Amino acid sequence: MSIHLTLHALQTLPPSNINRDELGSPKTCVYGGVTRTRVSSQSWKRAMRTHFTSAALIPKDDLAVRTRHGIGLLTDALLRRRPDLSQDTAIAVSEAVLRSVTGIAAPKANGKTAARTTVTDAPDTAEKLFLGLRQIEQLADLAAPGADGDIKALLKANAPALRRAASSRDAVDIALFGRMIATAADLNVDAACQVAHALGVHRVDIQPDFFSVVDDLTVDAASGHIGTREYLSSTVYRHAVLTGPALTRNLADYAGAMDLAQVTAAFIRSFAESMPQGSITSYAHTTRPDLLLATVSRTNLNLSGAFEKPVEAHDGSGHVTLAAQRLANHNHQLTTAFGDPNSPDASWLLAPDPELAAQFHGTATQVTSLAELADAAAGELAQRTHAQEKNGALR
Repeated sequence: MSIHLTLHALQTLPPSNINRDELGSPKTCVYGGVTRTRVSSQSWKRAMRTHFTSAALIPKDDLAVRTRHGIGLLTDALLRRRPDLSQDTAIAVSEAVLRSVTGIAAPKANGKTAARTTVTDAPDTAEKLFLGLRQIEQLADLAAPGADGDIKALLKANAPALRRAASSRDAVDIALFGRMIATAADLNVDAACQVAHALGVHRVDIQPDFFSVVDDLTVDAASGHIGTREYLSSTVYRHAVLTGPALTRNLADYAGAMDLAQVTAAFIRSFAESMPQGSITSYAHTTRPDLLLATVSRTNLNLSGAFEKPVEAHDGSGHVTLAAQRLANHNHQLTTAFGDPNSPDASWLLAPDPELAAQFHGTATQVTSLAELADAAAGELAQRTHAQEKNGALR
């Protein structure tokens, strides 16, 4: 069996619209027969990836970018090595290299994108690519010596090395979240983590927000514009899984300085600290989990079943305490019924409110800070993963 880190959080969202649907409404789902808040896993995963950089959790060079501007990215790297090249030559070489290793379709006939970018204005690829920054540098190293010659000859002479560079697993976020390129299956990476859609623990109603825009220089009371937008507020259950052996495999080519425990700790911190940015200037909705439970075990259970029956607040008591009771009871029931006695769970709980912490008394080690939880859980996952690897049981 494998070894997993599972994260469970209860988090209160104030009035907000952090993840909207195609009509601009907050995303929802029906669960347990009632409408709930939903925040898509894609939305929160992107928030986690960008938080790695904004919070300086992982060095920028150890990460990747998801973009259609990979040709411009490679062009800039190539020109740093060969400033004697014209920009057009560097773009042509970069386009040929990326097409050869990824199989991407040719850019559109109109060529350059109208969007402003932070890289050289070059044709954008037909689809977004998830490219490790070190991969770009390796491709530029290989292309630079022959960039002023025949492009076909350059590609032929360096084909194996270019392919190895493109397929190297040298970006932490690719190792964590995986990569899929339809035209180059050998570049695909299975994700080491799973992230669930955040799910409201109670029934929710979407609320309309009427607003008006007043012209500062008019002297009458008329509004220059009126409209409505929608929002909701909710307590949500969040869940993620990180599989130790899978992360070890995905970091096989990693050339940075972080070890398995440090990458895991960064993942935990980003899970807890990140927040999707949809409409954030209108709602200032950044919060932290009211409760965070981390468990290292051989099972990776989602505990959303605790909330299949929606939590109902009574007499203004709120949802969080009742949700914590439900979560603690459901966790205990499943651990008792399905837990592995030969590899007992190790759990840590961060809950600043003593009333919430009391629900997990005796079932998890209480910690007082996110850093303490992240270091303890990450160290345990690394230790158990390395033990499996040493015993030949890593799979």
